[in-house]
Amino acid sequence: MTDRWPDKAVPEFTDAELSAAIERHEDDPDSVVQEIVRSCVREWERRHDLPRT
Repeated sequence: MTDRWPDKAVPEFTDAELSAAIERHEDDPDSVVQEIVRSCVREWERRHDLPRT
């Protein structure tokens, strides 16, 4: 990921990028960042057939 995070659509993230984005930004207070993190979590859940949160 670059300084222009995110620089591509969440579905295009690799698993490593999803994991890093969730971990790195999960406590960010910005509501836009939190929506992106939620999108990352949903994408992770979809890819790994996990129940959605």
